[in-house]
Amino acid sequence: MKQMEKSGRMAWYLLLLLVPIGLLQHTWYWQRLPDSVATHFGPGGQPDAWMPRTQAVLVQAGFQVVFPFFLQLLGRLSAILPISMVNIPHREYWLAPERRQATLGWIYGMLSCTGVAMSLLMLGLSHLTFQANITHQPLQMRPFFFVLSLFLGAVFSLVFLSFRRFGQPPKY
Repeated sequence: MKQMEKSGRMAWYLLLLLVPIGLLQHTWYWQRLPDSVATHFGPGGQPDAWMPRTQAVLVQAGFQVVFPFFLQLLGRLSAILPISMVNIPHREYWLAPERRQATLGWIYGMLSCTGVAMSLLMLGLSHLTFQANITHQPLQMRPFFFVLSLFLGAVFSLVFLSFRRFGQPPKY
């Protein structure tokens, strides 16, 4: 089994751990939040949009669960999609029968790792949002940008690795 496919399997196990942690986080905070929860913050971390508590927690929990598993599903579905629907450079080469399984394993691993990064992002953003609401303070911008930077760094790294992997087919 190739390295990225192993990464995909590890990412699946991580998601099976992170999603319940996220759901526990949302359950724990739900009891402590005000009836109206700030869900969007503008410059300086000042709240500028609100939702009822239950709706806000359900929406954020939905992001915590749905997006990471959607990426996992997409990675698995790539194995049954027609080649024309898999969007990678030089797809005819990379999806030729002798390379198809390795390529699809790599795509699954990359999407799975993105799902884990998204799950971690949502854990961090939910925590910061809920803390701002509980303390009636602006959103803490330094931790916000730190969490966002980690996520973007992970995504850019995966994009870089994808371009490196699929950029040019090897010469014979």
